Amino acid sequence: MRISVSLFFIFVVFSGFGQSRPTGDWFDFGSGHINKWLQIAPAKLGPNSLPVPFMDYALLDSMSNIETGVHAHFMEGDKAINSYISLYWAVVPRRVVVHVWGVPTETFQTDNSVRDERQIYYDDTGWITQAGDLWISTYLQLIKGKKHWPDIGINYSHKTTTGGAVQGRYTEGGAEYYYIAFGKSLFPKRGFIDEMRLALMGGFYVWQTNKVEMAQDEGGLYEFGLSLKRKNFSWQNEIAGYNAYDAYRYMNIRGDNDPLIIRSRIMRSGKRFDYKLEYQAGLHDYHYNTFRFSVLYNFDGEIKL
Repeated sequence: MRISVSLFFIFVVFSGFGQSRPTGDWFDFGSGHINKWLQIAPAKLGPNSLPVPFMDYALLDSMSNIETGVHAHFMEGDKAINSYISLYWAVVPRRVVVHVWGVPTETFQTDNSVRDERQIYYDDTGWITQAGDLWISTYLQLIKGKKHWPDIGINYSHKTTTGGAVQGRYTEGGAEYYYIAFGKSLFPKRGFIDEMRLALMGGFYVWQTNKVEMAQDEGGLYEFGLSLKRKNFSWQNEIAGYNAYDAYRYMNIRGDNDPLIIRSRIMRSGKRFDYKLEYQAGLHDYHYNTFRFSVLYNFDGEIKL
């Protein structure tokens, strides 16, 4: 009797860590770790793994800000909520910005049907909390305020490896993207709208994978945006994505690495505090409906020499 009780106790304790999934029908991408079944691609990982960049509308702010927020993500079989924090530092107002941003915590629950589809090694044990990734971005304004020219800016962003891949949430490898953005504002003389701004950008996205035949994946990045302003309110709408190379298409395995999303964002600007509410949905290779709410505190971060 004591032996049976002891065995039951051991089973309960170790089941909390999650049993492994049956892997007989899974595709092995070739590494020697349990992550070898994961596909490091946006449609096969969590919603914050390889994010489509946000549109900066080729216009940098004069003020620095600290942003804190909460993001909620929903799809069939997977739901998550994460904290968000960023420091937007206008080193040279409207000319040079350093942006540090990331996900301190992500709490999620992924059922076994999604775990099978994504080839995640461990069973669903309920809600799990883990740290996310940290990104560092640099923005430079090249041209601004020219009558016959659009505003032009460039961006370079790099991801650290703080997020883990075992639960199929992050890449656990480096990633980066860079782009050039163009934007132009129109000011209607009459009507409800004070300003309409059109923008587009194009660039390149690259990240490390766990595939033996292809150590990294990469492809073109693109985005189109429309911003409407009325007094201290703005409404921004964007369609964006990237198209990565897939070395496994010849084996009839989907790349799952061509995300296309739409975003709509309402923002109320104040002297010290701004408030932001956003909705994002995937049109391709992004399966979540995402809601974001943030509060921004503005301050003068200029370095005066």
